[in-house]
Amino acid sequence: MRLRSVILSLVSVLTLMSCGNSSSDEKKPQVVRPDYSERNKNAMAHIVAYDVYGSFLGEANGVYVAPDIVLTPMSWIKGAQKAKLNPIGSKQTFNVFGFSAYNIDDDIVALRVERRVASDKLPPMITSGNMSSDGLHFLSVDNRKRVVKNAVEVDSLGVLSTPVVIGTPIYNEDGKLCGMVGRDNNLVSIATIGKILPRVNDVHESIYQMRLKSNTVYPSASSVSGFILHTSMGKISMRLLNETPEYKDNIIRLVTDHFYDSLLVHRVLENYLIQTGAADSRDAGPDSQVGWQGPGYTIPMHIVPGIFHKRGMVAASKLPQDHNSSNRSDGSQFYIVSGRTFSSKELDDIEKEYNKKFSPAQREAYTTVGGAPYLDGDYTVFAEVTSGMDVVDRIAAVPLNGDRPVKDIRIYKATLIRK
Repeated sequence: MRLRSVILSLVSVLTLMSCGNSSSDEKKPQVVRPDYSERNKNAMAHIVAYDVYGSFLGEANGVYVAPDIVLTPMSWIKGAQKAKLNPIGSKQTFNVFGFSAYNIDDDIVALRVERRVASDKLPPMITSGNMSSDGLHFLSVDNRKRVVKNAVEVDSLGVLSTPVVIGTPIYNEDGKLCGMVGRDNNLVSIATIGKILPRVNDVHESIYQMRLKSNTVYPSASSVSGFILHTSMGKISMRLLNETPEYKDNIIRLVTDHFYDSLLVHRVLENYLIQTGAADSRDAGPDSQVGWQGPGYTIPMHIVPGIFHKRGMVAASKLPQDHNSSNRSDGSQFYIVSGRTFSSKELDDIEKEYNKKFSPAQREAYTTVGGAPYLDGDYTVFAEVTSGMDVVDRIAAVPLNGDRPVKDIRIYKATLIRK
């Protein structure tokens, strides 16, 4: 009976082939492919990241590759304190517990998440070498909550033909996963995804620890004496203090990673200070609120006796107490003291009002070169301007809209000063 069934099947196929060739006017039968959009939608996720202060840091998409593992590009989420996940087309929110594997060179991270997807609901992956440029698409949800297939092409360099949200999965016409969208609108291939999967395990590190992952070899603190801000109004050179080593190491990392490049001097207080290092100032418009984002982490305060806020000193900023209950310094924002001189009577009044006690060295400095005595003991001083105070003074005198310069003062780049 089995042989008979096989023979009948072959006869049927041959009959169809014969019919197909009997007349050129007859059309070939159309292959109707199943639509896997609903299944594949369940394997998509939208991820929102927040910094250490709970402020919005960024957002992207991701794709499930295991019941509780979502892949997304690493670079956009690095520096976050926490993240939340939303299924595509849903208002439900789930926790991102941490990351269990990563690859810096390929810019990919595996996040362990609270929302689980059944294994049989995950899209299969194409096999290596089975990639076709036909039928590639990504999914989105329209205003009526319907799943929409959006056709997309990939050029010979692996770049998508149209801008697509980072982390979005790309499927082929059979509904198989072909890759996801990378940082530069490129296709992160299945081969790249496959390299990270064997490293995914049951444990995970917190999102916060991702900020420390790097392939960069940073200069040793002993080889660096300071750093320079190259601004649109001139250069400011600063010496990093060895008395605050954790701050020195932090600045070395930030400057090496080009964190300060293109940021603004976003805050100026006349006869007081100028401030920079806010991540949200890089692409800020004229009316944007800035100064609420750093690199996504904070540093414990480190007050060193004998180092104070005289003119030209550099100190770490921090958010107000209602946003910073642990009273830690921001990871990147700092201010340079322009200050003014004070009389002995004024210093006496500050001591009473702020419950401070100024040393003879402080009184000498504040009554001669000037500074900001109000701030002593409340902020970490970690550097000192060695040249460029004329630039600081010019910045301190620009027209302001509130405490932000009317005309943007931009840091073109920051560079280290080697010994």
